[in-house]
Amino acid sequence: MNHKWIATLCVLVSVQCLGWLDSGALGTGYVNTVSADEYEAFTEPYRRISVSSSEMGVITELKVREGDEVKEGQLLAQLEDALLRKTLEVSRAAKDAVGGKTAAEAEVGIREQQVQSYRRLFTQGNATPRELERAENDHRQALARLQSVTEELSVRALEHQRVICQLEQRRIQAPADGVVVSFAKEAGEFVSPTDPVLLQLVQLDRLKAIFSVPLRRVDRLSEGQTVVVRVGGARRAVLGTLEHISPVANAESGTVRVRVVLDNESRDLRSGVVCWLDLEASARSIESKRTRVSDAPLSLSPAVR
Repeated sequence: MNHKWIATLCVLVSVQCLGWLDSGALGTGYVNTVSADEYEAFTEPYRRISVSSSEMGVITELKVREGDEVKEGQLLAQLEDALLRKTLEVSRAAKDAVGGKTAAEAEVGIREQQVQSYRRLFTQGNATPRELERAENDHRQALARLQSVTEELSVRALEHQRVICQLEQRRIQAPADGVVVSFAKEAGEFVSPTDPVLLQLVQLDRLKAIFSVPLRRVDRLSEGQTVVVRVGGARRAVLGTLEHISPVANAESGTVRVRVVLDNESRDLRSGVVCWLDLEASARSIESKRTRVSDAPLSLSPAVR
């Protein structure tokens, strides 16, 4: 008798559960409504950049905070540069020191006058060929010294520019527009060649999602195609651009990696949220566009009419 009662109770519970699924769960949306033509992924920043320093040294100041939006070229951090600034002053003084060049130019002028004098005397027969040759040699040596001083000043100018470049490299600038999401180091810490990363920068004005699409569906897709992506728990429909289709398939799963880009200029989409590539809705949207184009009235120019 007890066994029959237990069996009857199990049947009643099963019926109640089925009734709840049919009426309540479907109405409240707890049942998975993802169609067979949707493929799941997560939204990601379009670019994730580990901002590093090409120079080693101590961080003296961080110019941004976590969550700040930065523009390309904006100063993010500053490394200690007191020694380089002194080196810059020395190189500037060496570059601007033109006393040696002035003396060399004056000597060239004197030697040139001597050569002209000896040539006149030689023409008049009052100077020997040896004296004229000695004067010409002295003139050539003066020109060589002037050339040497000029080249040295050029090298000093290049050294000055090199120090300026080294100072610029100690100013860590944003390589692209983005948002600062985390810091690897704080002010006062040392940046070394083996650990050069200072912070993480992400580009959020565009998001990307990488889907694994079965081979049988890839043939209907093409790069540059507009597709429908449903984002978040509310499954909000967003138009995206199919940016890349991998030329290599995964042999184990029989799928191909497909990268879709979503415009997020207004920042209303969040990175790291589940999303679905809805190929059925994408196909419908493409067909509707074709229908609208074919159904549009044909306008003829006056010449044709």
